[in-house]
Amino acid sequence: MSLPFQAVTFDMDATFVHDDKSYDHARFERILSQLEDQGVKVIVSSGNQYECLTNYFPDTKERLYFVSENGAHVVYQGQDLVQTTVEQAVANEVIRFLCNDLKLTPSLSGVKHGYVYAKLPAATLKRQQFYFPNHVLVDDYKDLPADRYYQLSFLLDPAKVDEQLAALQDRFGNQVRITPSGNGSVDVTVPGINKATALNDLLSSWGLSGADLIAFGDGGNDAEMLKLAKFGYAMKNAGPVAIAAANHLTALDNNHDGVLAVLEDYLTNQG
Repeated sequence: MSLPFQAVTFDMDATFVHDDKSYDHARFERILSQLEDQGVKVIVSSGNQYECLTNYFPDTKERLYFVSENGAHVVYQGQDLVQTTVEQAVANEVIRFLCNDLKLTPSLSGVKHGYVYAKLPAATLKRQQFYFPNHVLVDDYKDLPADRYYQLSFLLDPAKVDEQLAALQDRFGNQVRITPSGNGSVDVTVPGINKATALNDLLSSWGLSGADLIAFGDGGNDAEMLKLAKFGYAMKNAGPVAIAAANHLTALDNNHDGVLAVLEDYLTNQG
């Protein structure tokens, strides 16, 4: 019996990796080989920087497709397949608004580098440097190097989440897409671009569609791809937006390899 899907995609944080950013490498490589034997494509879909994602897969990155930056940057074997950036004037205005009006310090995903505020608290700076391994430290947002941005990300003040989101939406309307990605983090991206749009283009290039896809996610930025996939799995630990978008729920959470367990079950029983 053959598998009921021809492509697999999964989010990373709170989906594929444990909370400590680890996963069972040997188990994944065994599953990856079994999927490849049946011609199944495997795609990492995340809001994170491409360089951050490849660090998780030192031995298998050449065998994976990467939908990074929430669909704005798609890469295979080091080759850029898609690069979609926020309109420059809009990006500059969003940065000014975040810094001056909301008193926030965004991290910027540029084509050349990531840009991280140098004066963040030590623990926060270390976290941002993990997510932006290719980064430049910024002392003043008025003096940014010339670059184009896939997305702008920032952490909301926990006491002002609704107020700050409303202010951003009121100011920029449909000029950008504003998506909470979990743990108080918000991504500002190109309108009309998300994980699902990038995945749909990849699938189409292979003669496939969402009917051939199994997807795993936990957050609001996974909703579209969970809806796209015939087999959309929200993680046991997922938030309400992802759960509402999915038609399946994993039995195990991310810390207990929920994604790998589901794939192993398919391979054992239908592969």
